Amino acid sequence: MKVLTRFNSFFDRAIDVMFYVATGMTLVIFFSVCIELFMRNFLNRPQIWSVEVTEYAMLYITFLGAAWLLKEEGHVRVDILLVLLKPKSGALLNSITSILGVIACSVLAFYGTWSTWLHYQKVLYTFTAMELLKWPFLIVIPFGSLLLLIQFVRSAYAYWGKFKSYKEAE
Repeated sequence: MKVLTRFNSFFDRAIDVMFYVATGMTLVIFFSVCIELFMRNFLNRPQIWSVEVTEYAMLYITFLGAAWLLKEEGHVRVDILLVLLKPKSGALLNSITSILGVIACSVLAFYGTWSTWLHYQKVLYTFTAMELLKWPFLIVIPFGSLLLLIQFVRSAYAYWGKFKSYKEAE
């Protein structure tokens, strides 16, 4: 159990760091848009990199912040059914949906890794103004999916524990 406790502590710190990186990228987006607006409107010199940097940063923000958001239970949730259920049934349903999340993230991590590897092997570039290698942008998909998968496993385990505690209380 000590190993699991240490892993959970390490993982929590890791996804917190990813959250801060995603937050920093949000600031990069903010400043690049401000620079672009100033350069385009006041100096009549639009920057070709601004939109592209914003697009890639949004991809990274999504995949680096998703696991932290799940840990904080900050995802949008349609809880019409959950509020009608007893807490025990709600815990079981949340455990099942977390397992479905594990399956979805497994598929995404597998195909994301496969696609990233193919782009790396074939040395493919983007067809944009900056002409950058594609794989450094794609690698965040399997990485973030793996983090999210681990967090879904942790959530499923926690909800299952709640379900069992309600069962024992009866």
